Amino acid sequence: MLNQLLWLLLSGYLNLGLAVGLACGALLLLRPLLKRVLSPRQRLLLWMTAWFSAYTLQGYQLLSYLHVLPVTFRDLITPRTMENLSFDRVPAYFPDCQWDQQINLALPGGFYVPLSLEPWMAPLAGAVLLGGVVLLTLYFSRRSEGIKAQASQGRLLDWDGPELKPFYGLKPADDYVLVRLCRGLPTSFVYQKAEKFDGIKYNMIYLQEELPPERMALVLRHELNHLKRNHTWMKGIITCGLVLHWWNPLIWLAYKYTCLDLEMDCDRFTLEQLSPQNCREYARTLVELGAGKQIWDAPLAFGESDGAARVKAAVTWKKQTVYVQEAWKQKNFWLRLPSFLLFLLLLLFFVGGPSNVVLPADLDLQITEQFGGREAFVRQDQQLRQAEGQFPQDVTIQQGWRQIDSNFFFRMVYQLSDGRWGESNWFAYRDGPWEPMGWDWLSGPPDLAGYTAYYP
Repeated sequence: MLNQLLWLLLSGYLNLGLAVGLACGALLLLRPLLKRVLSPRQRLLLWMTAWFSAYTLQGYQLLSYLHVLPVTFRDLITPRTMENLSFDRVPAYFPDCQWDQQINLALPGGFYVPLSLEPWMAPLAGAVLLGGVVLLTLYFSRRSEGIKAQASQGRLLDWDGPELKPFYGLKPADDYVLVRLCRGLPTSFVYQKAEKFDGIKYNMIYLQEELPPERMALVLRHELNHLKRNHTWMKGIITCGLVLHWWNPLIWLAYKYTCLDLEMDCDRFTLEQLSPQNCREYARTLVELGAGKQIWDAPLAFGESDGAARVKAAVTWKKQTVYVQEAWKQKNFWLRLPSFLLFLLLLLFFVGGPSNVVLPADLDLQITEQFGGREAFVRQDQQLRQAEGQFPQDVTIQQGWRQIDSNFFFRMVYQLSDGRWGESNWFAYRDGPWEPMGWDWLSGPPDLAGYTAYYP
């Protein structure tokens, strides 16, 4: 019983990690196109559809309800859904129940691989997966504390002091932000709620002391924009998702490129605030700082990330002239409209999932366990209906087709030897055996669309 409960937990966890990994893989394949047609902010929102789904089955289920398009990505990667009615939109590559240790590993497209589970497999897999989560959590925590301890040795600056007074206009009016000037940092970065003063936790910006004043102004603006764009909590979300599904290489790649899009979104937002001369200076700053170390393993810190890609984006960037008020009257609005429509289409494509998808091989496995196979099941169904008096003993079932309505109900359409057609209904309550519901006579040959040839 304990082993089965562990398997249920593991199957849900693995299914979630596989589904999120496939979504990340699709975004990675589309990235060359998305970089051309979407803004970094739009790419971030697409990434977050995957990251928001990475934590709980409920989260994945919630986004699956938004099924607007006829076919979505989640439709394509869902060979079956979980049998639990609360999560009937979550892909179930591993089943959430098992029959005598025999399962079908489901693959997208309806393919499957029969597997046999041994009692020791679930505890071993659980120990390995949990151990990875614990070790990676400890590593990230230690790295975060280490870099924060190093940076906190820097000199705390006063917004009214000589170093920051020229940049006082950048100070956020409604946020607790302090700045330290640090010597020997590999890169400047912002750290959310890093230090506490007088009982208040402040967001800290750690600047390299070696920066000249003109560079310091641009770097300070950039780090403040990370806070304004809510990048700190975004990075926290994606880091927790990475820790939770550390075993999936696609999620590691997605983490890398999500961090890059966070930086490019911040670059874009910063460039919007600068004059043409300062934009060129900002690009030169990226070139000079491009050799800085990326702080990818400190969850709430930001550092350099793929300097070459960021420099190229900054050099080719052009200021937009779309305003909120009467935006449609601005000439660039109509140039950006196709990009927005494509983004909306992709957003709807990556959310929305099917409900109650059953893998026929699972039903065949149950029927084999209960009746001995397809032919044995049809023979027993025939004997049952003959015993009920539905048709005489000398009338037999010649052909049969099956339609699966859910994981607890299916129907069989039979053609009998006397030419008549009938329908036999079967149901199963929870994990119980399949039971007959009743027999219905059909007036003639039925429309077999949605049915699958089953017998002989």
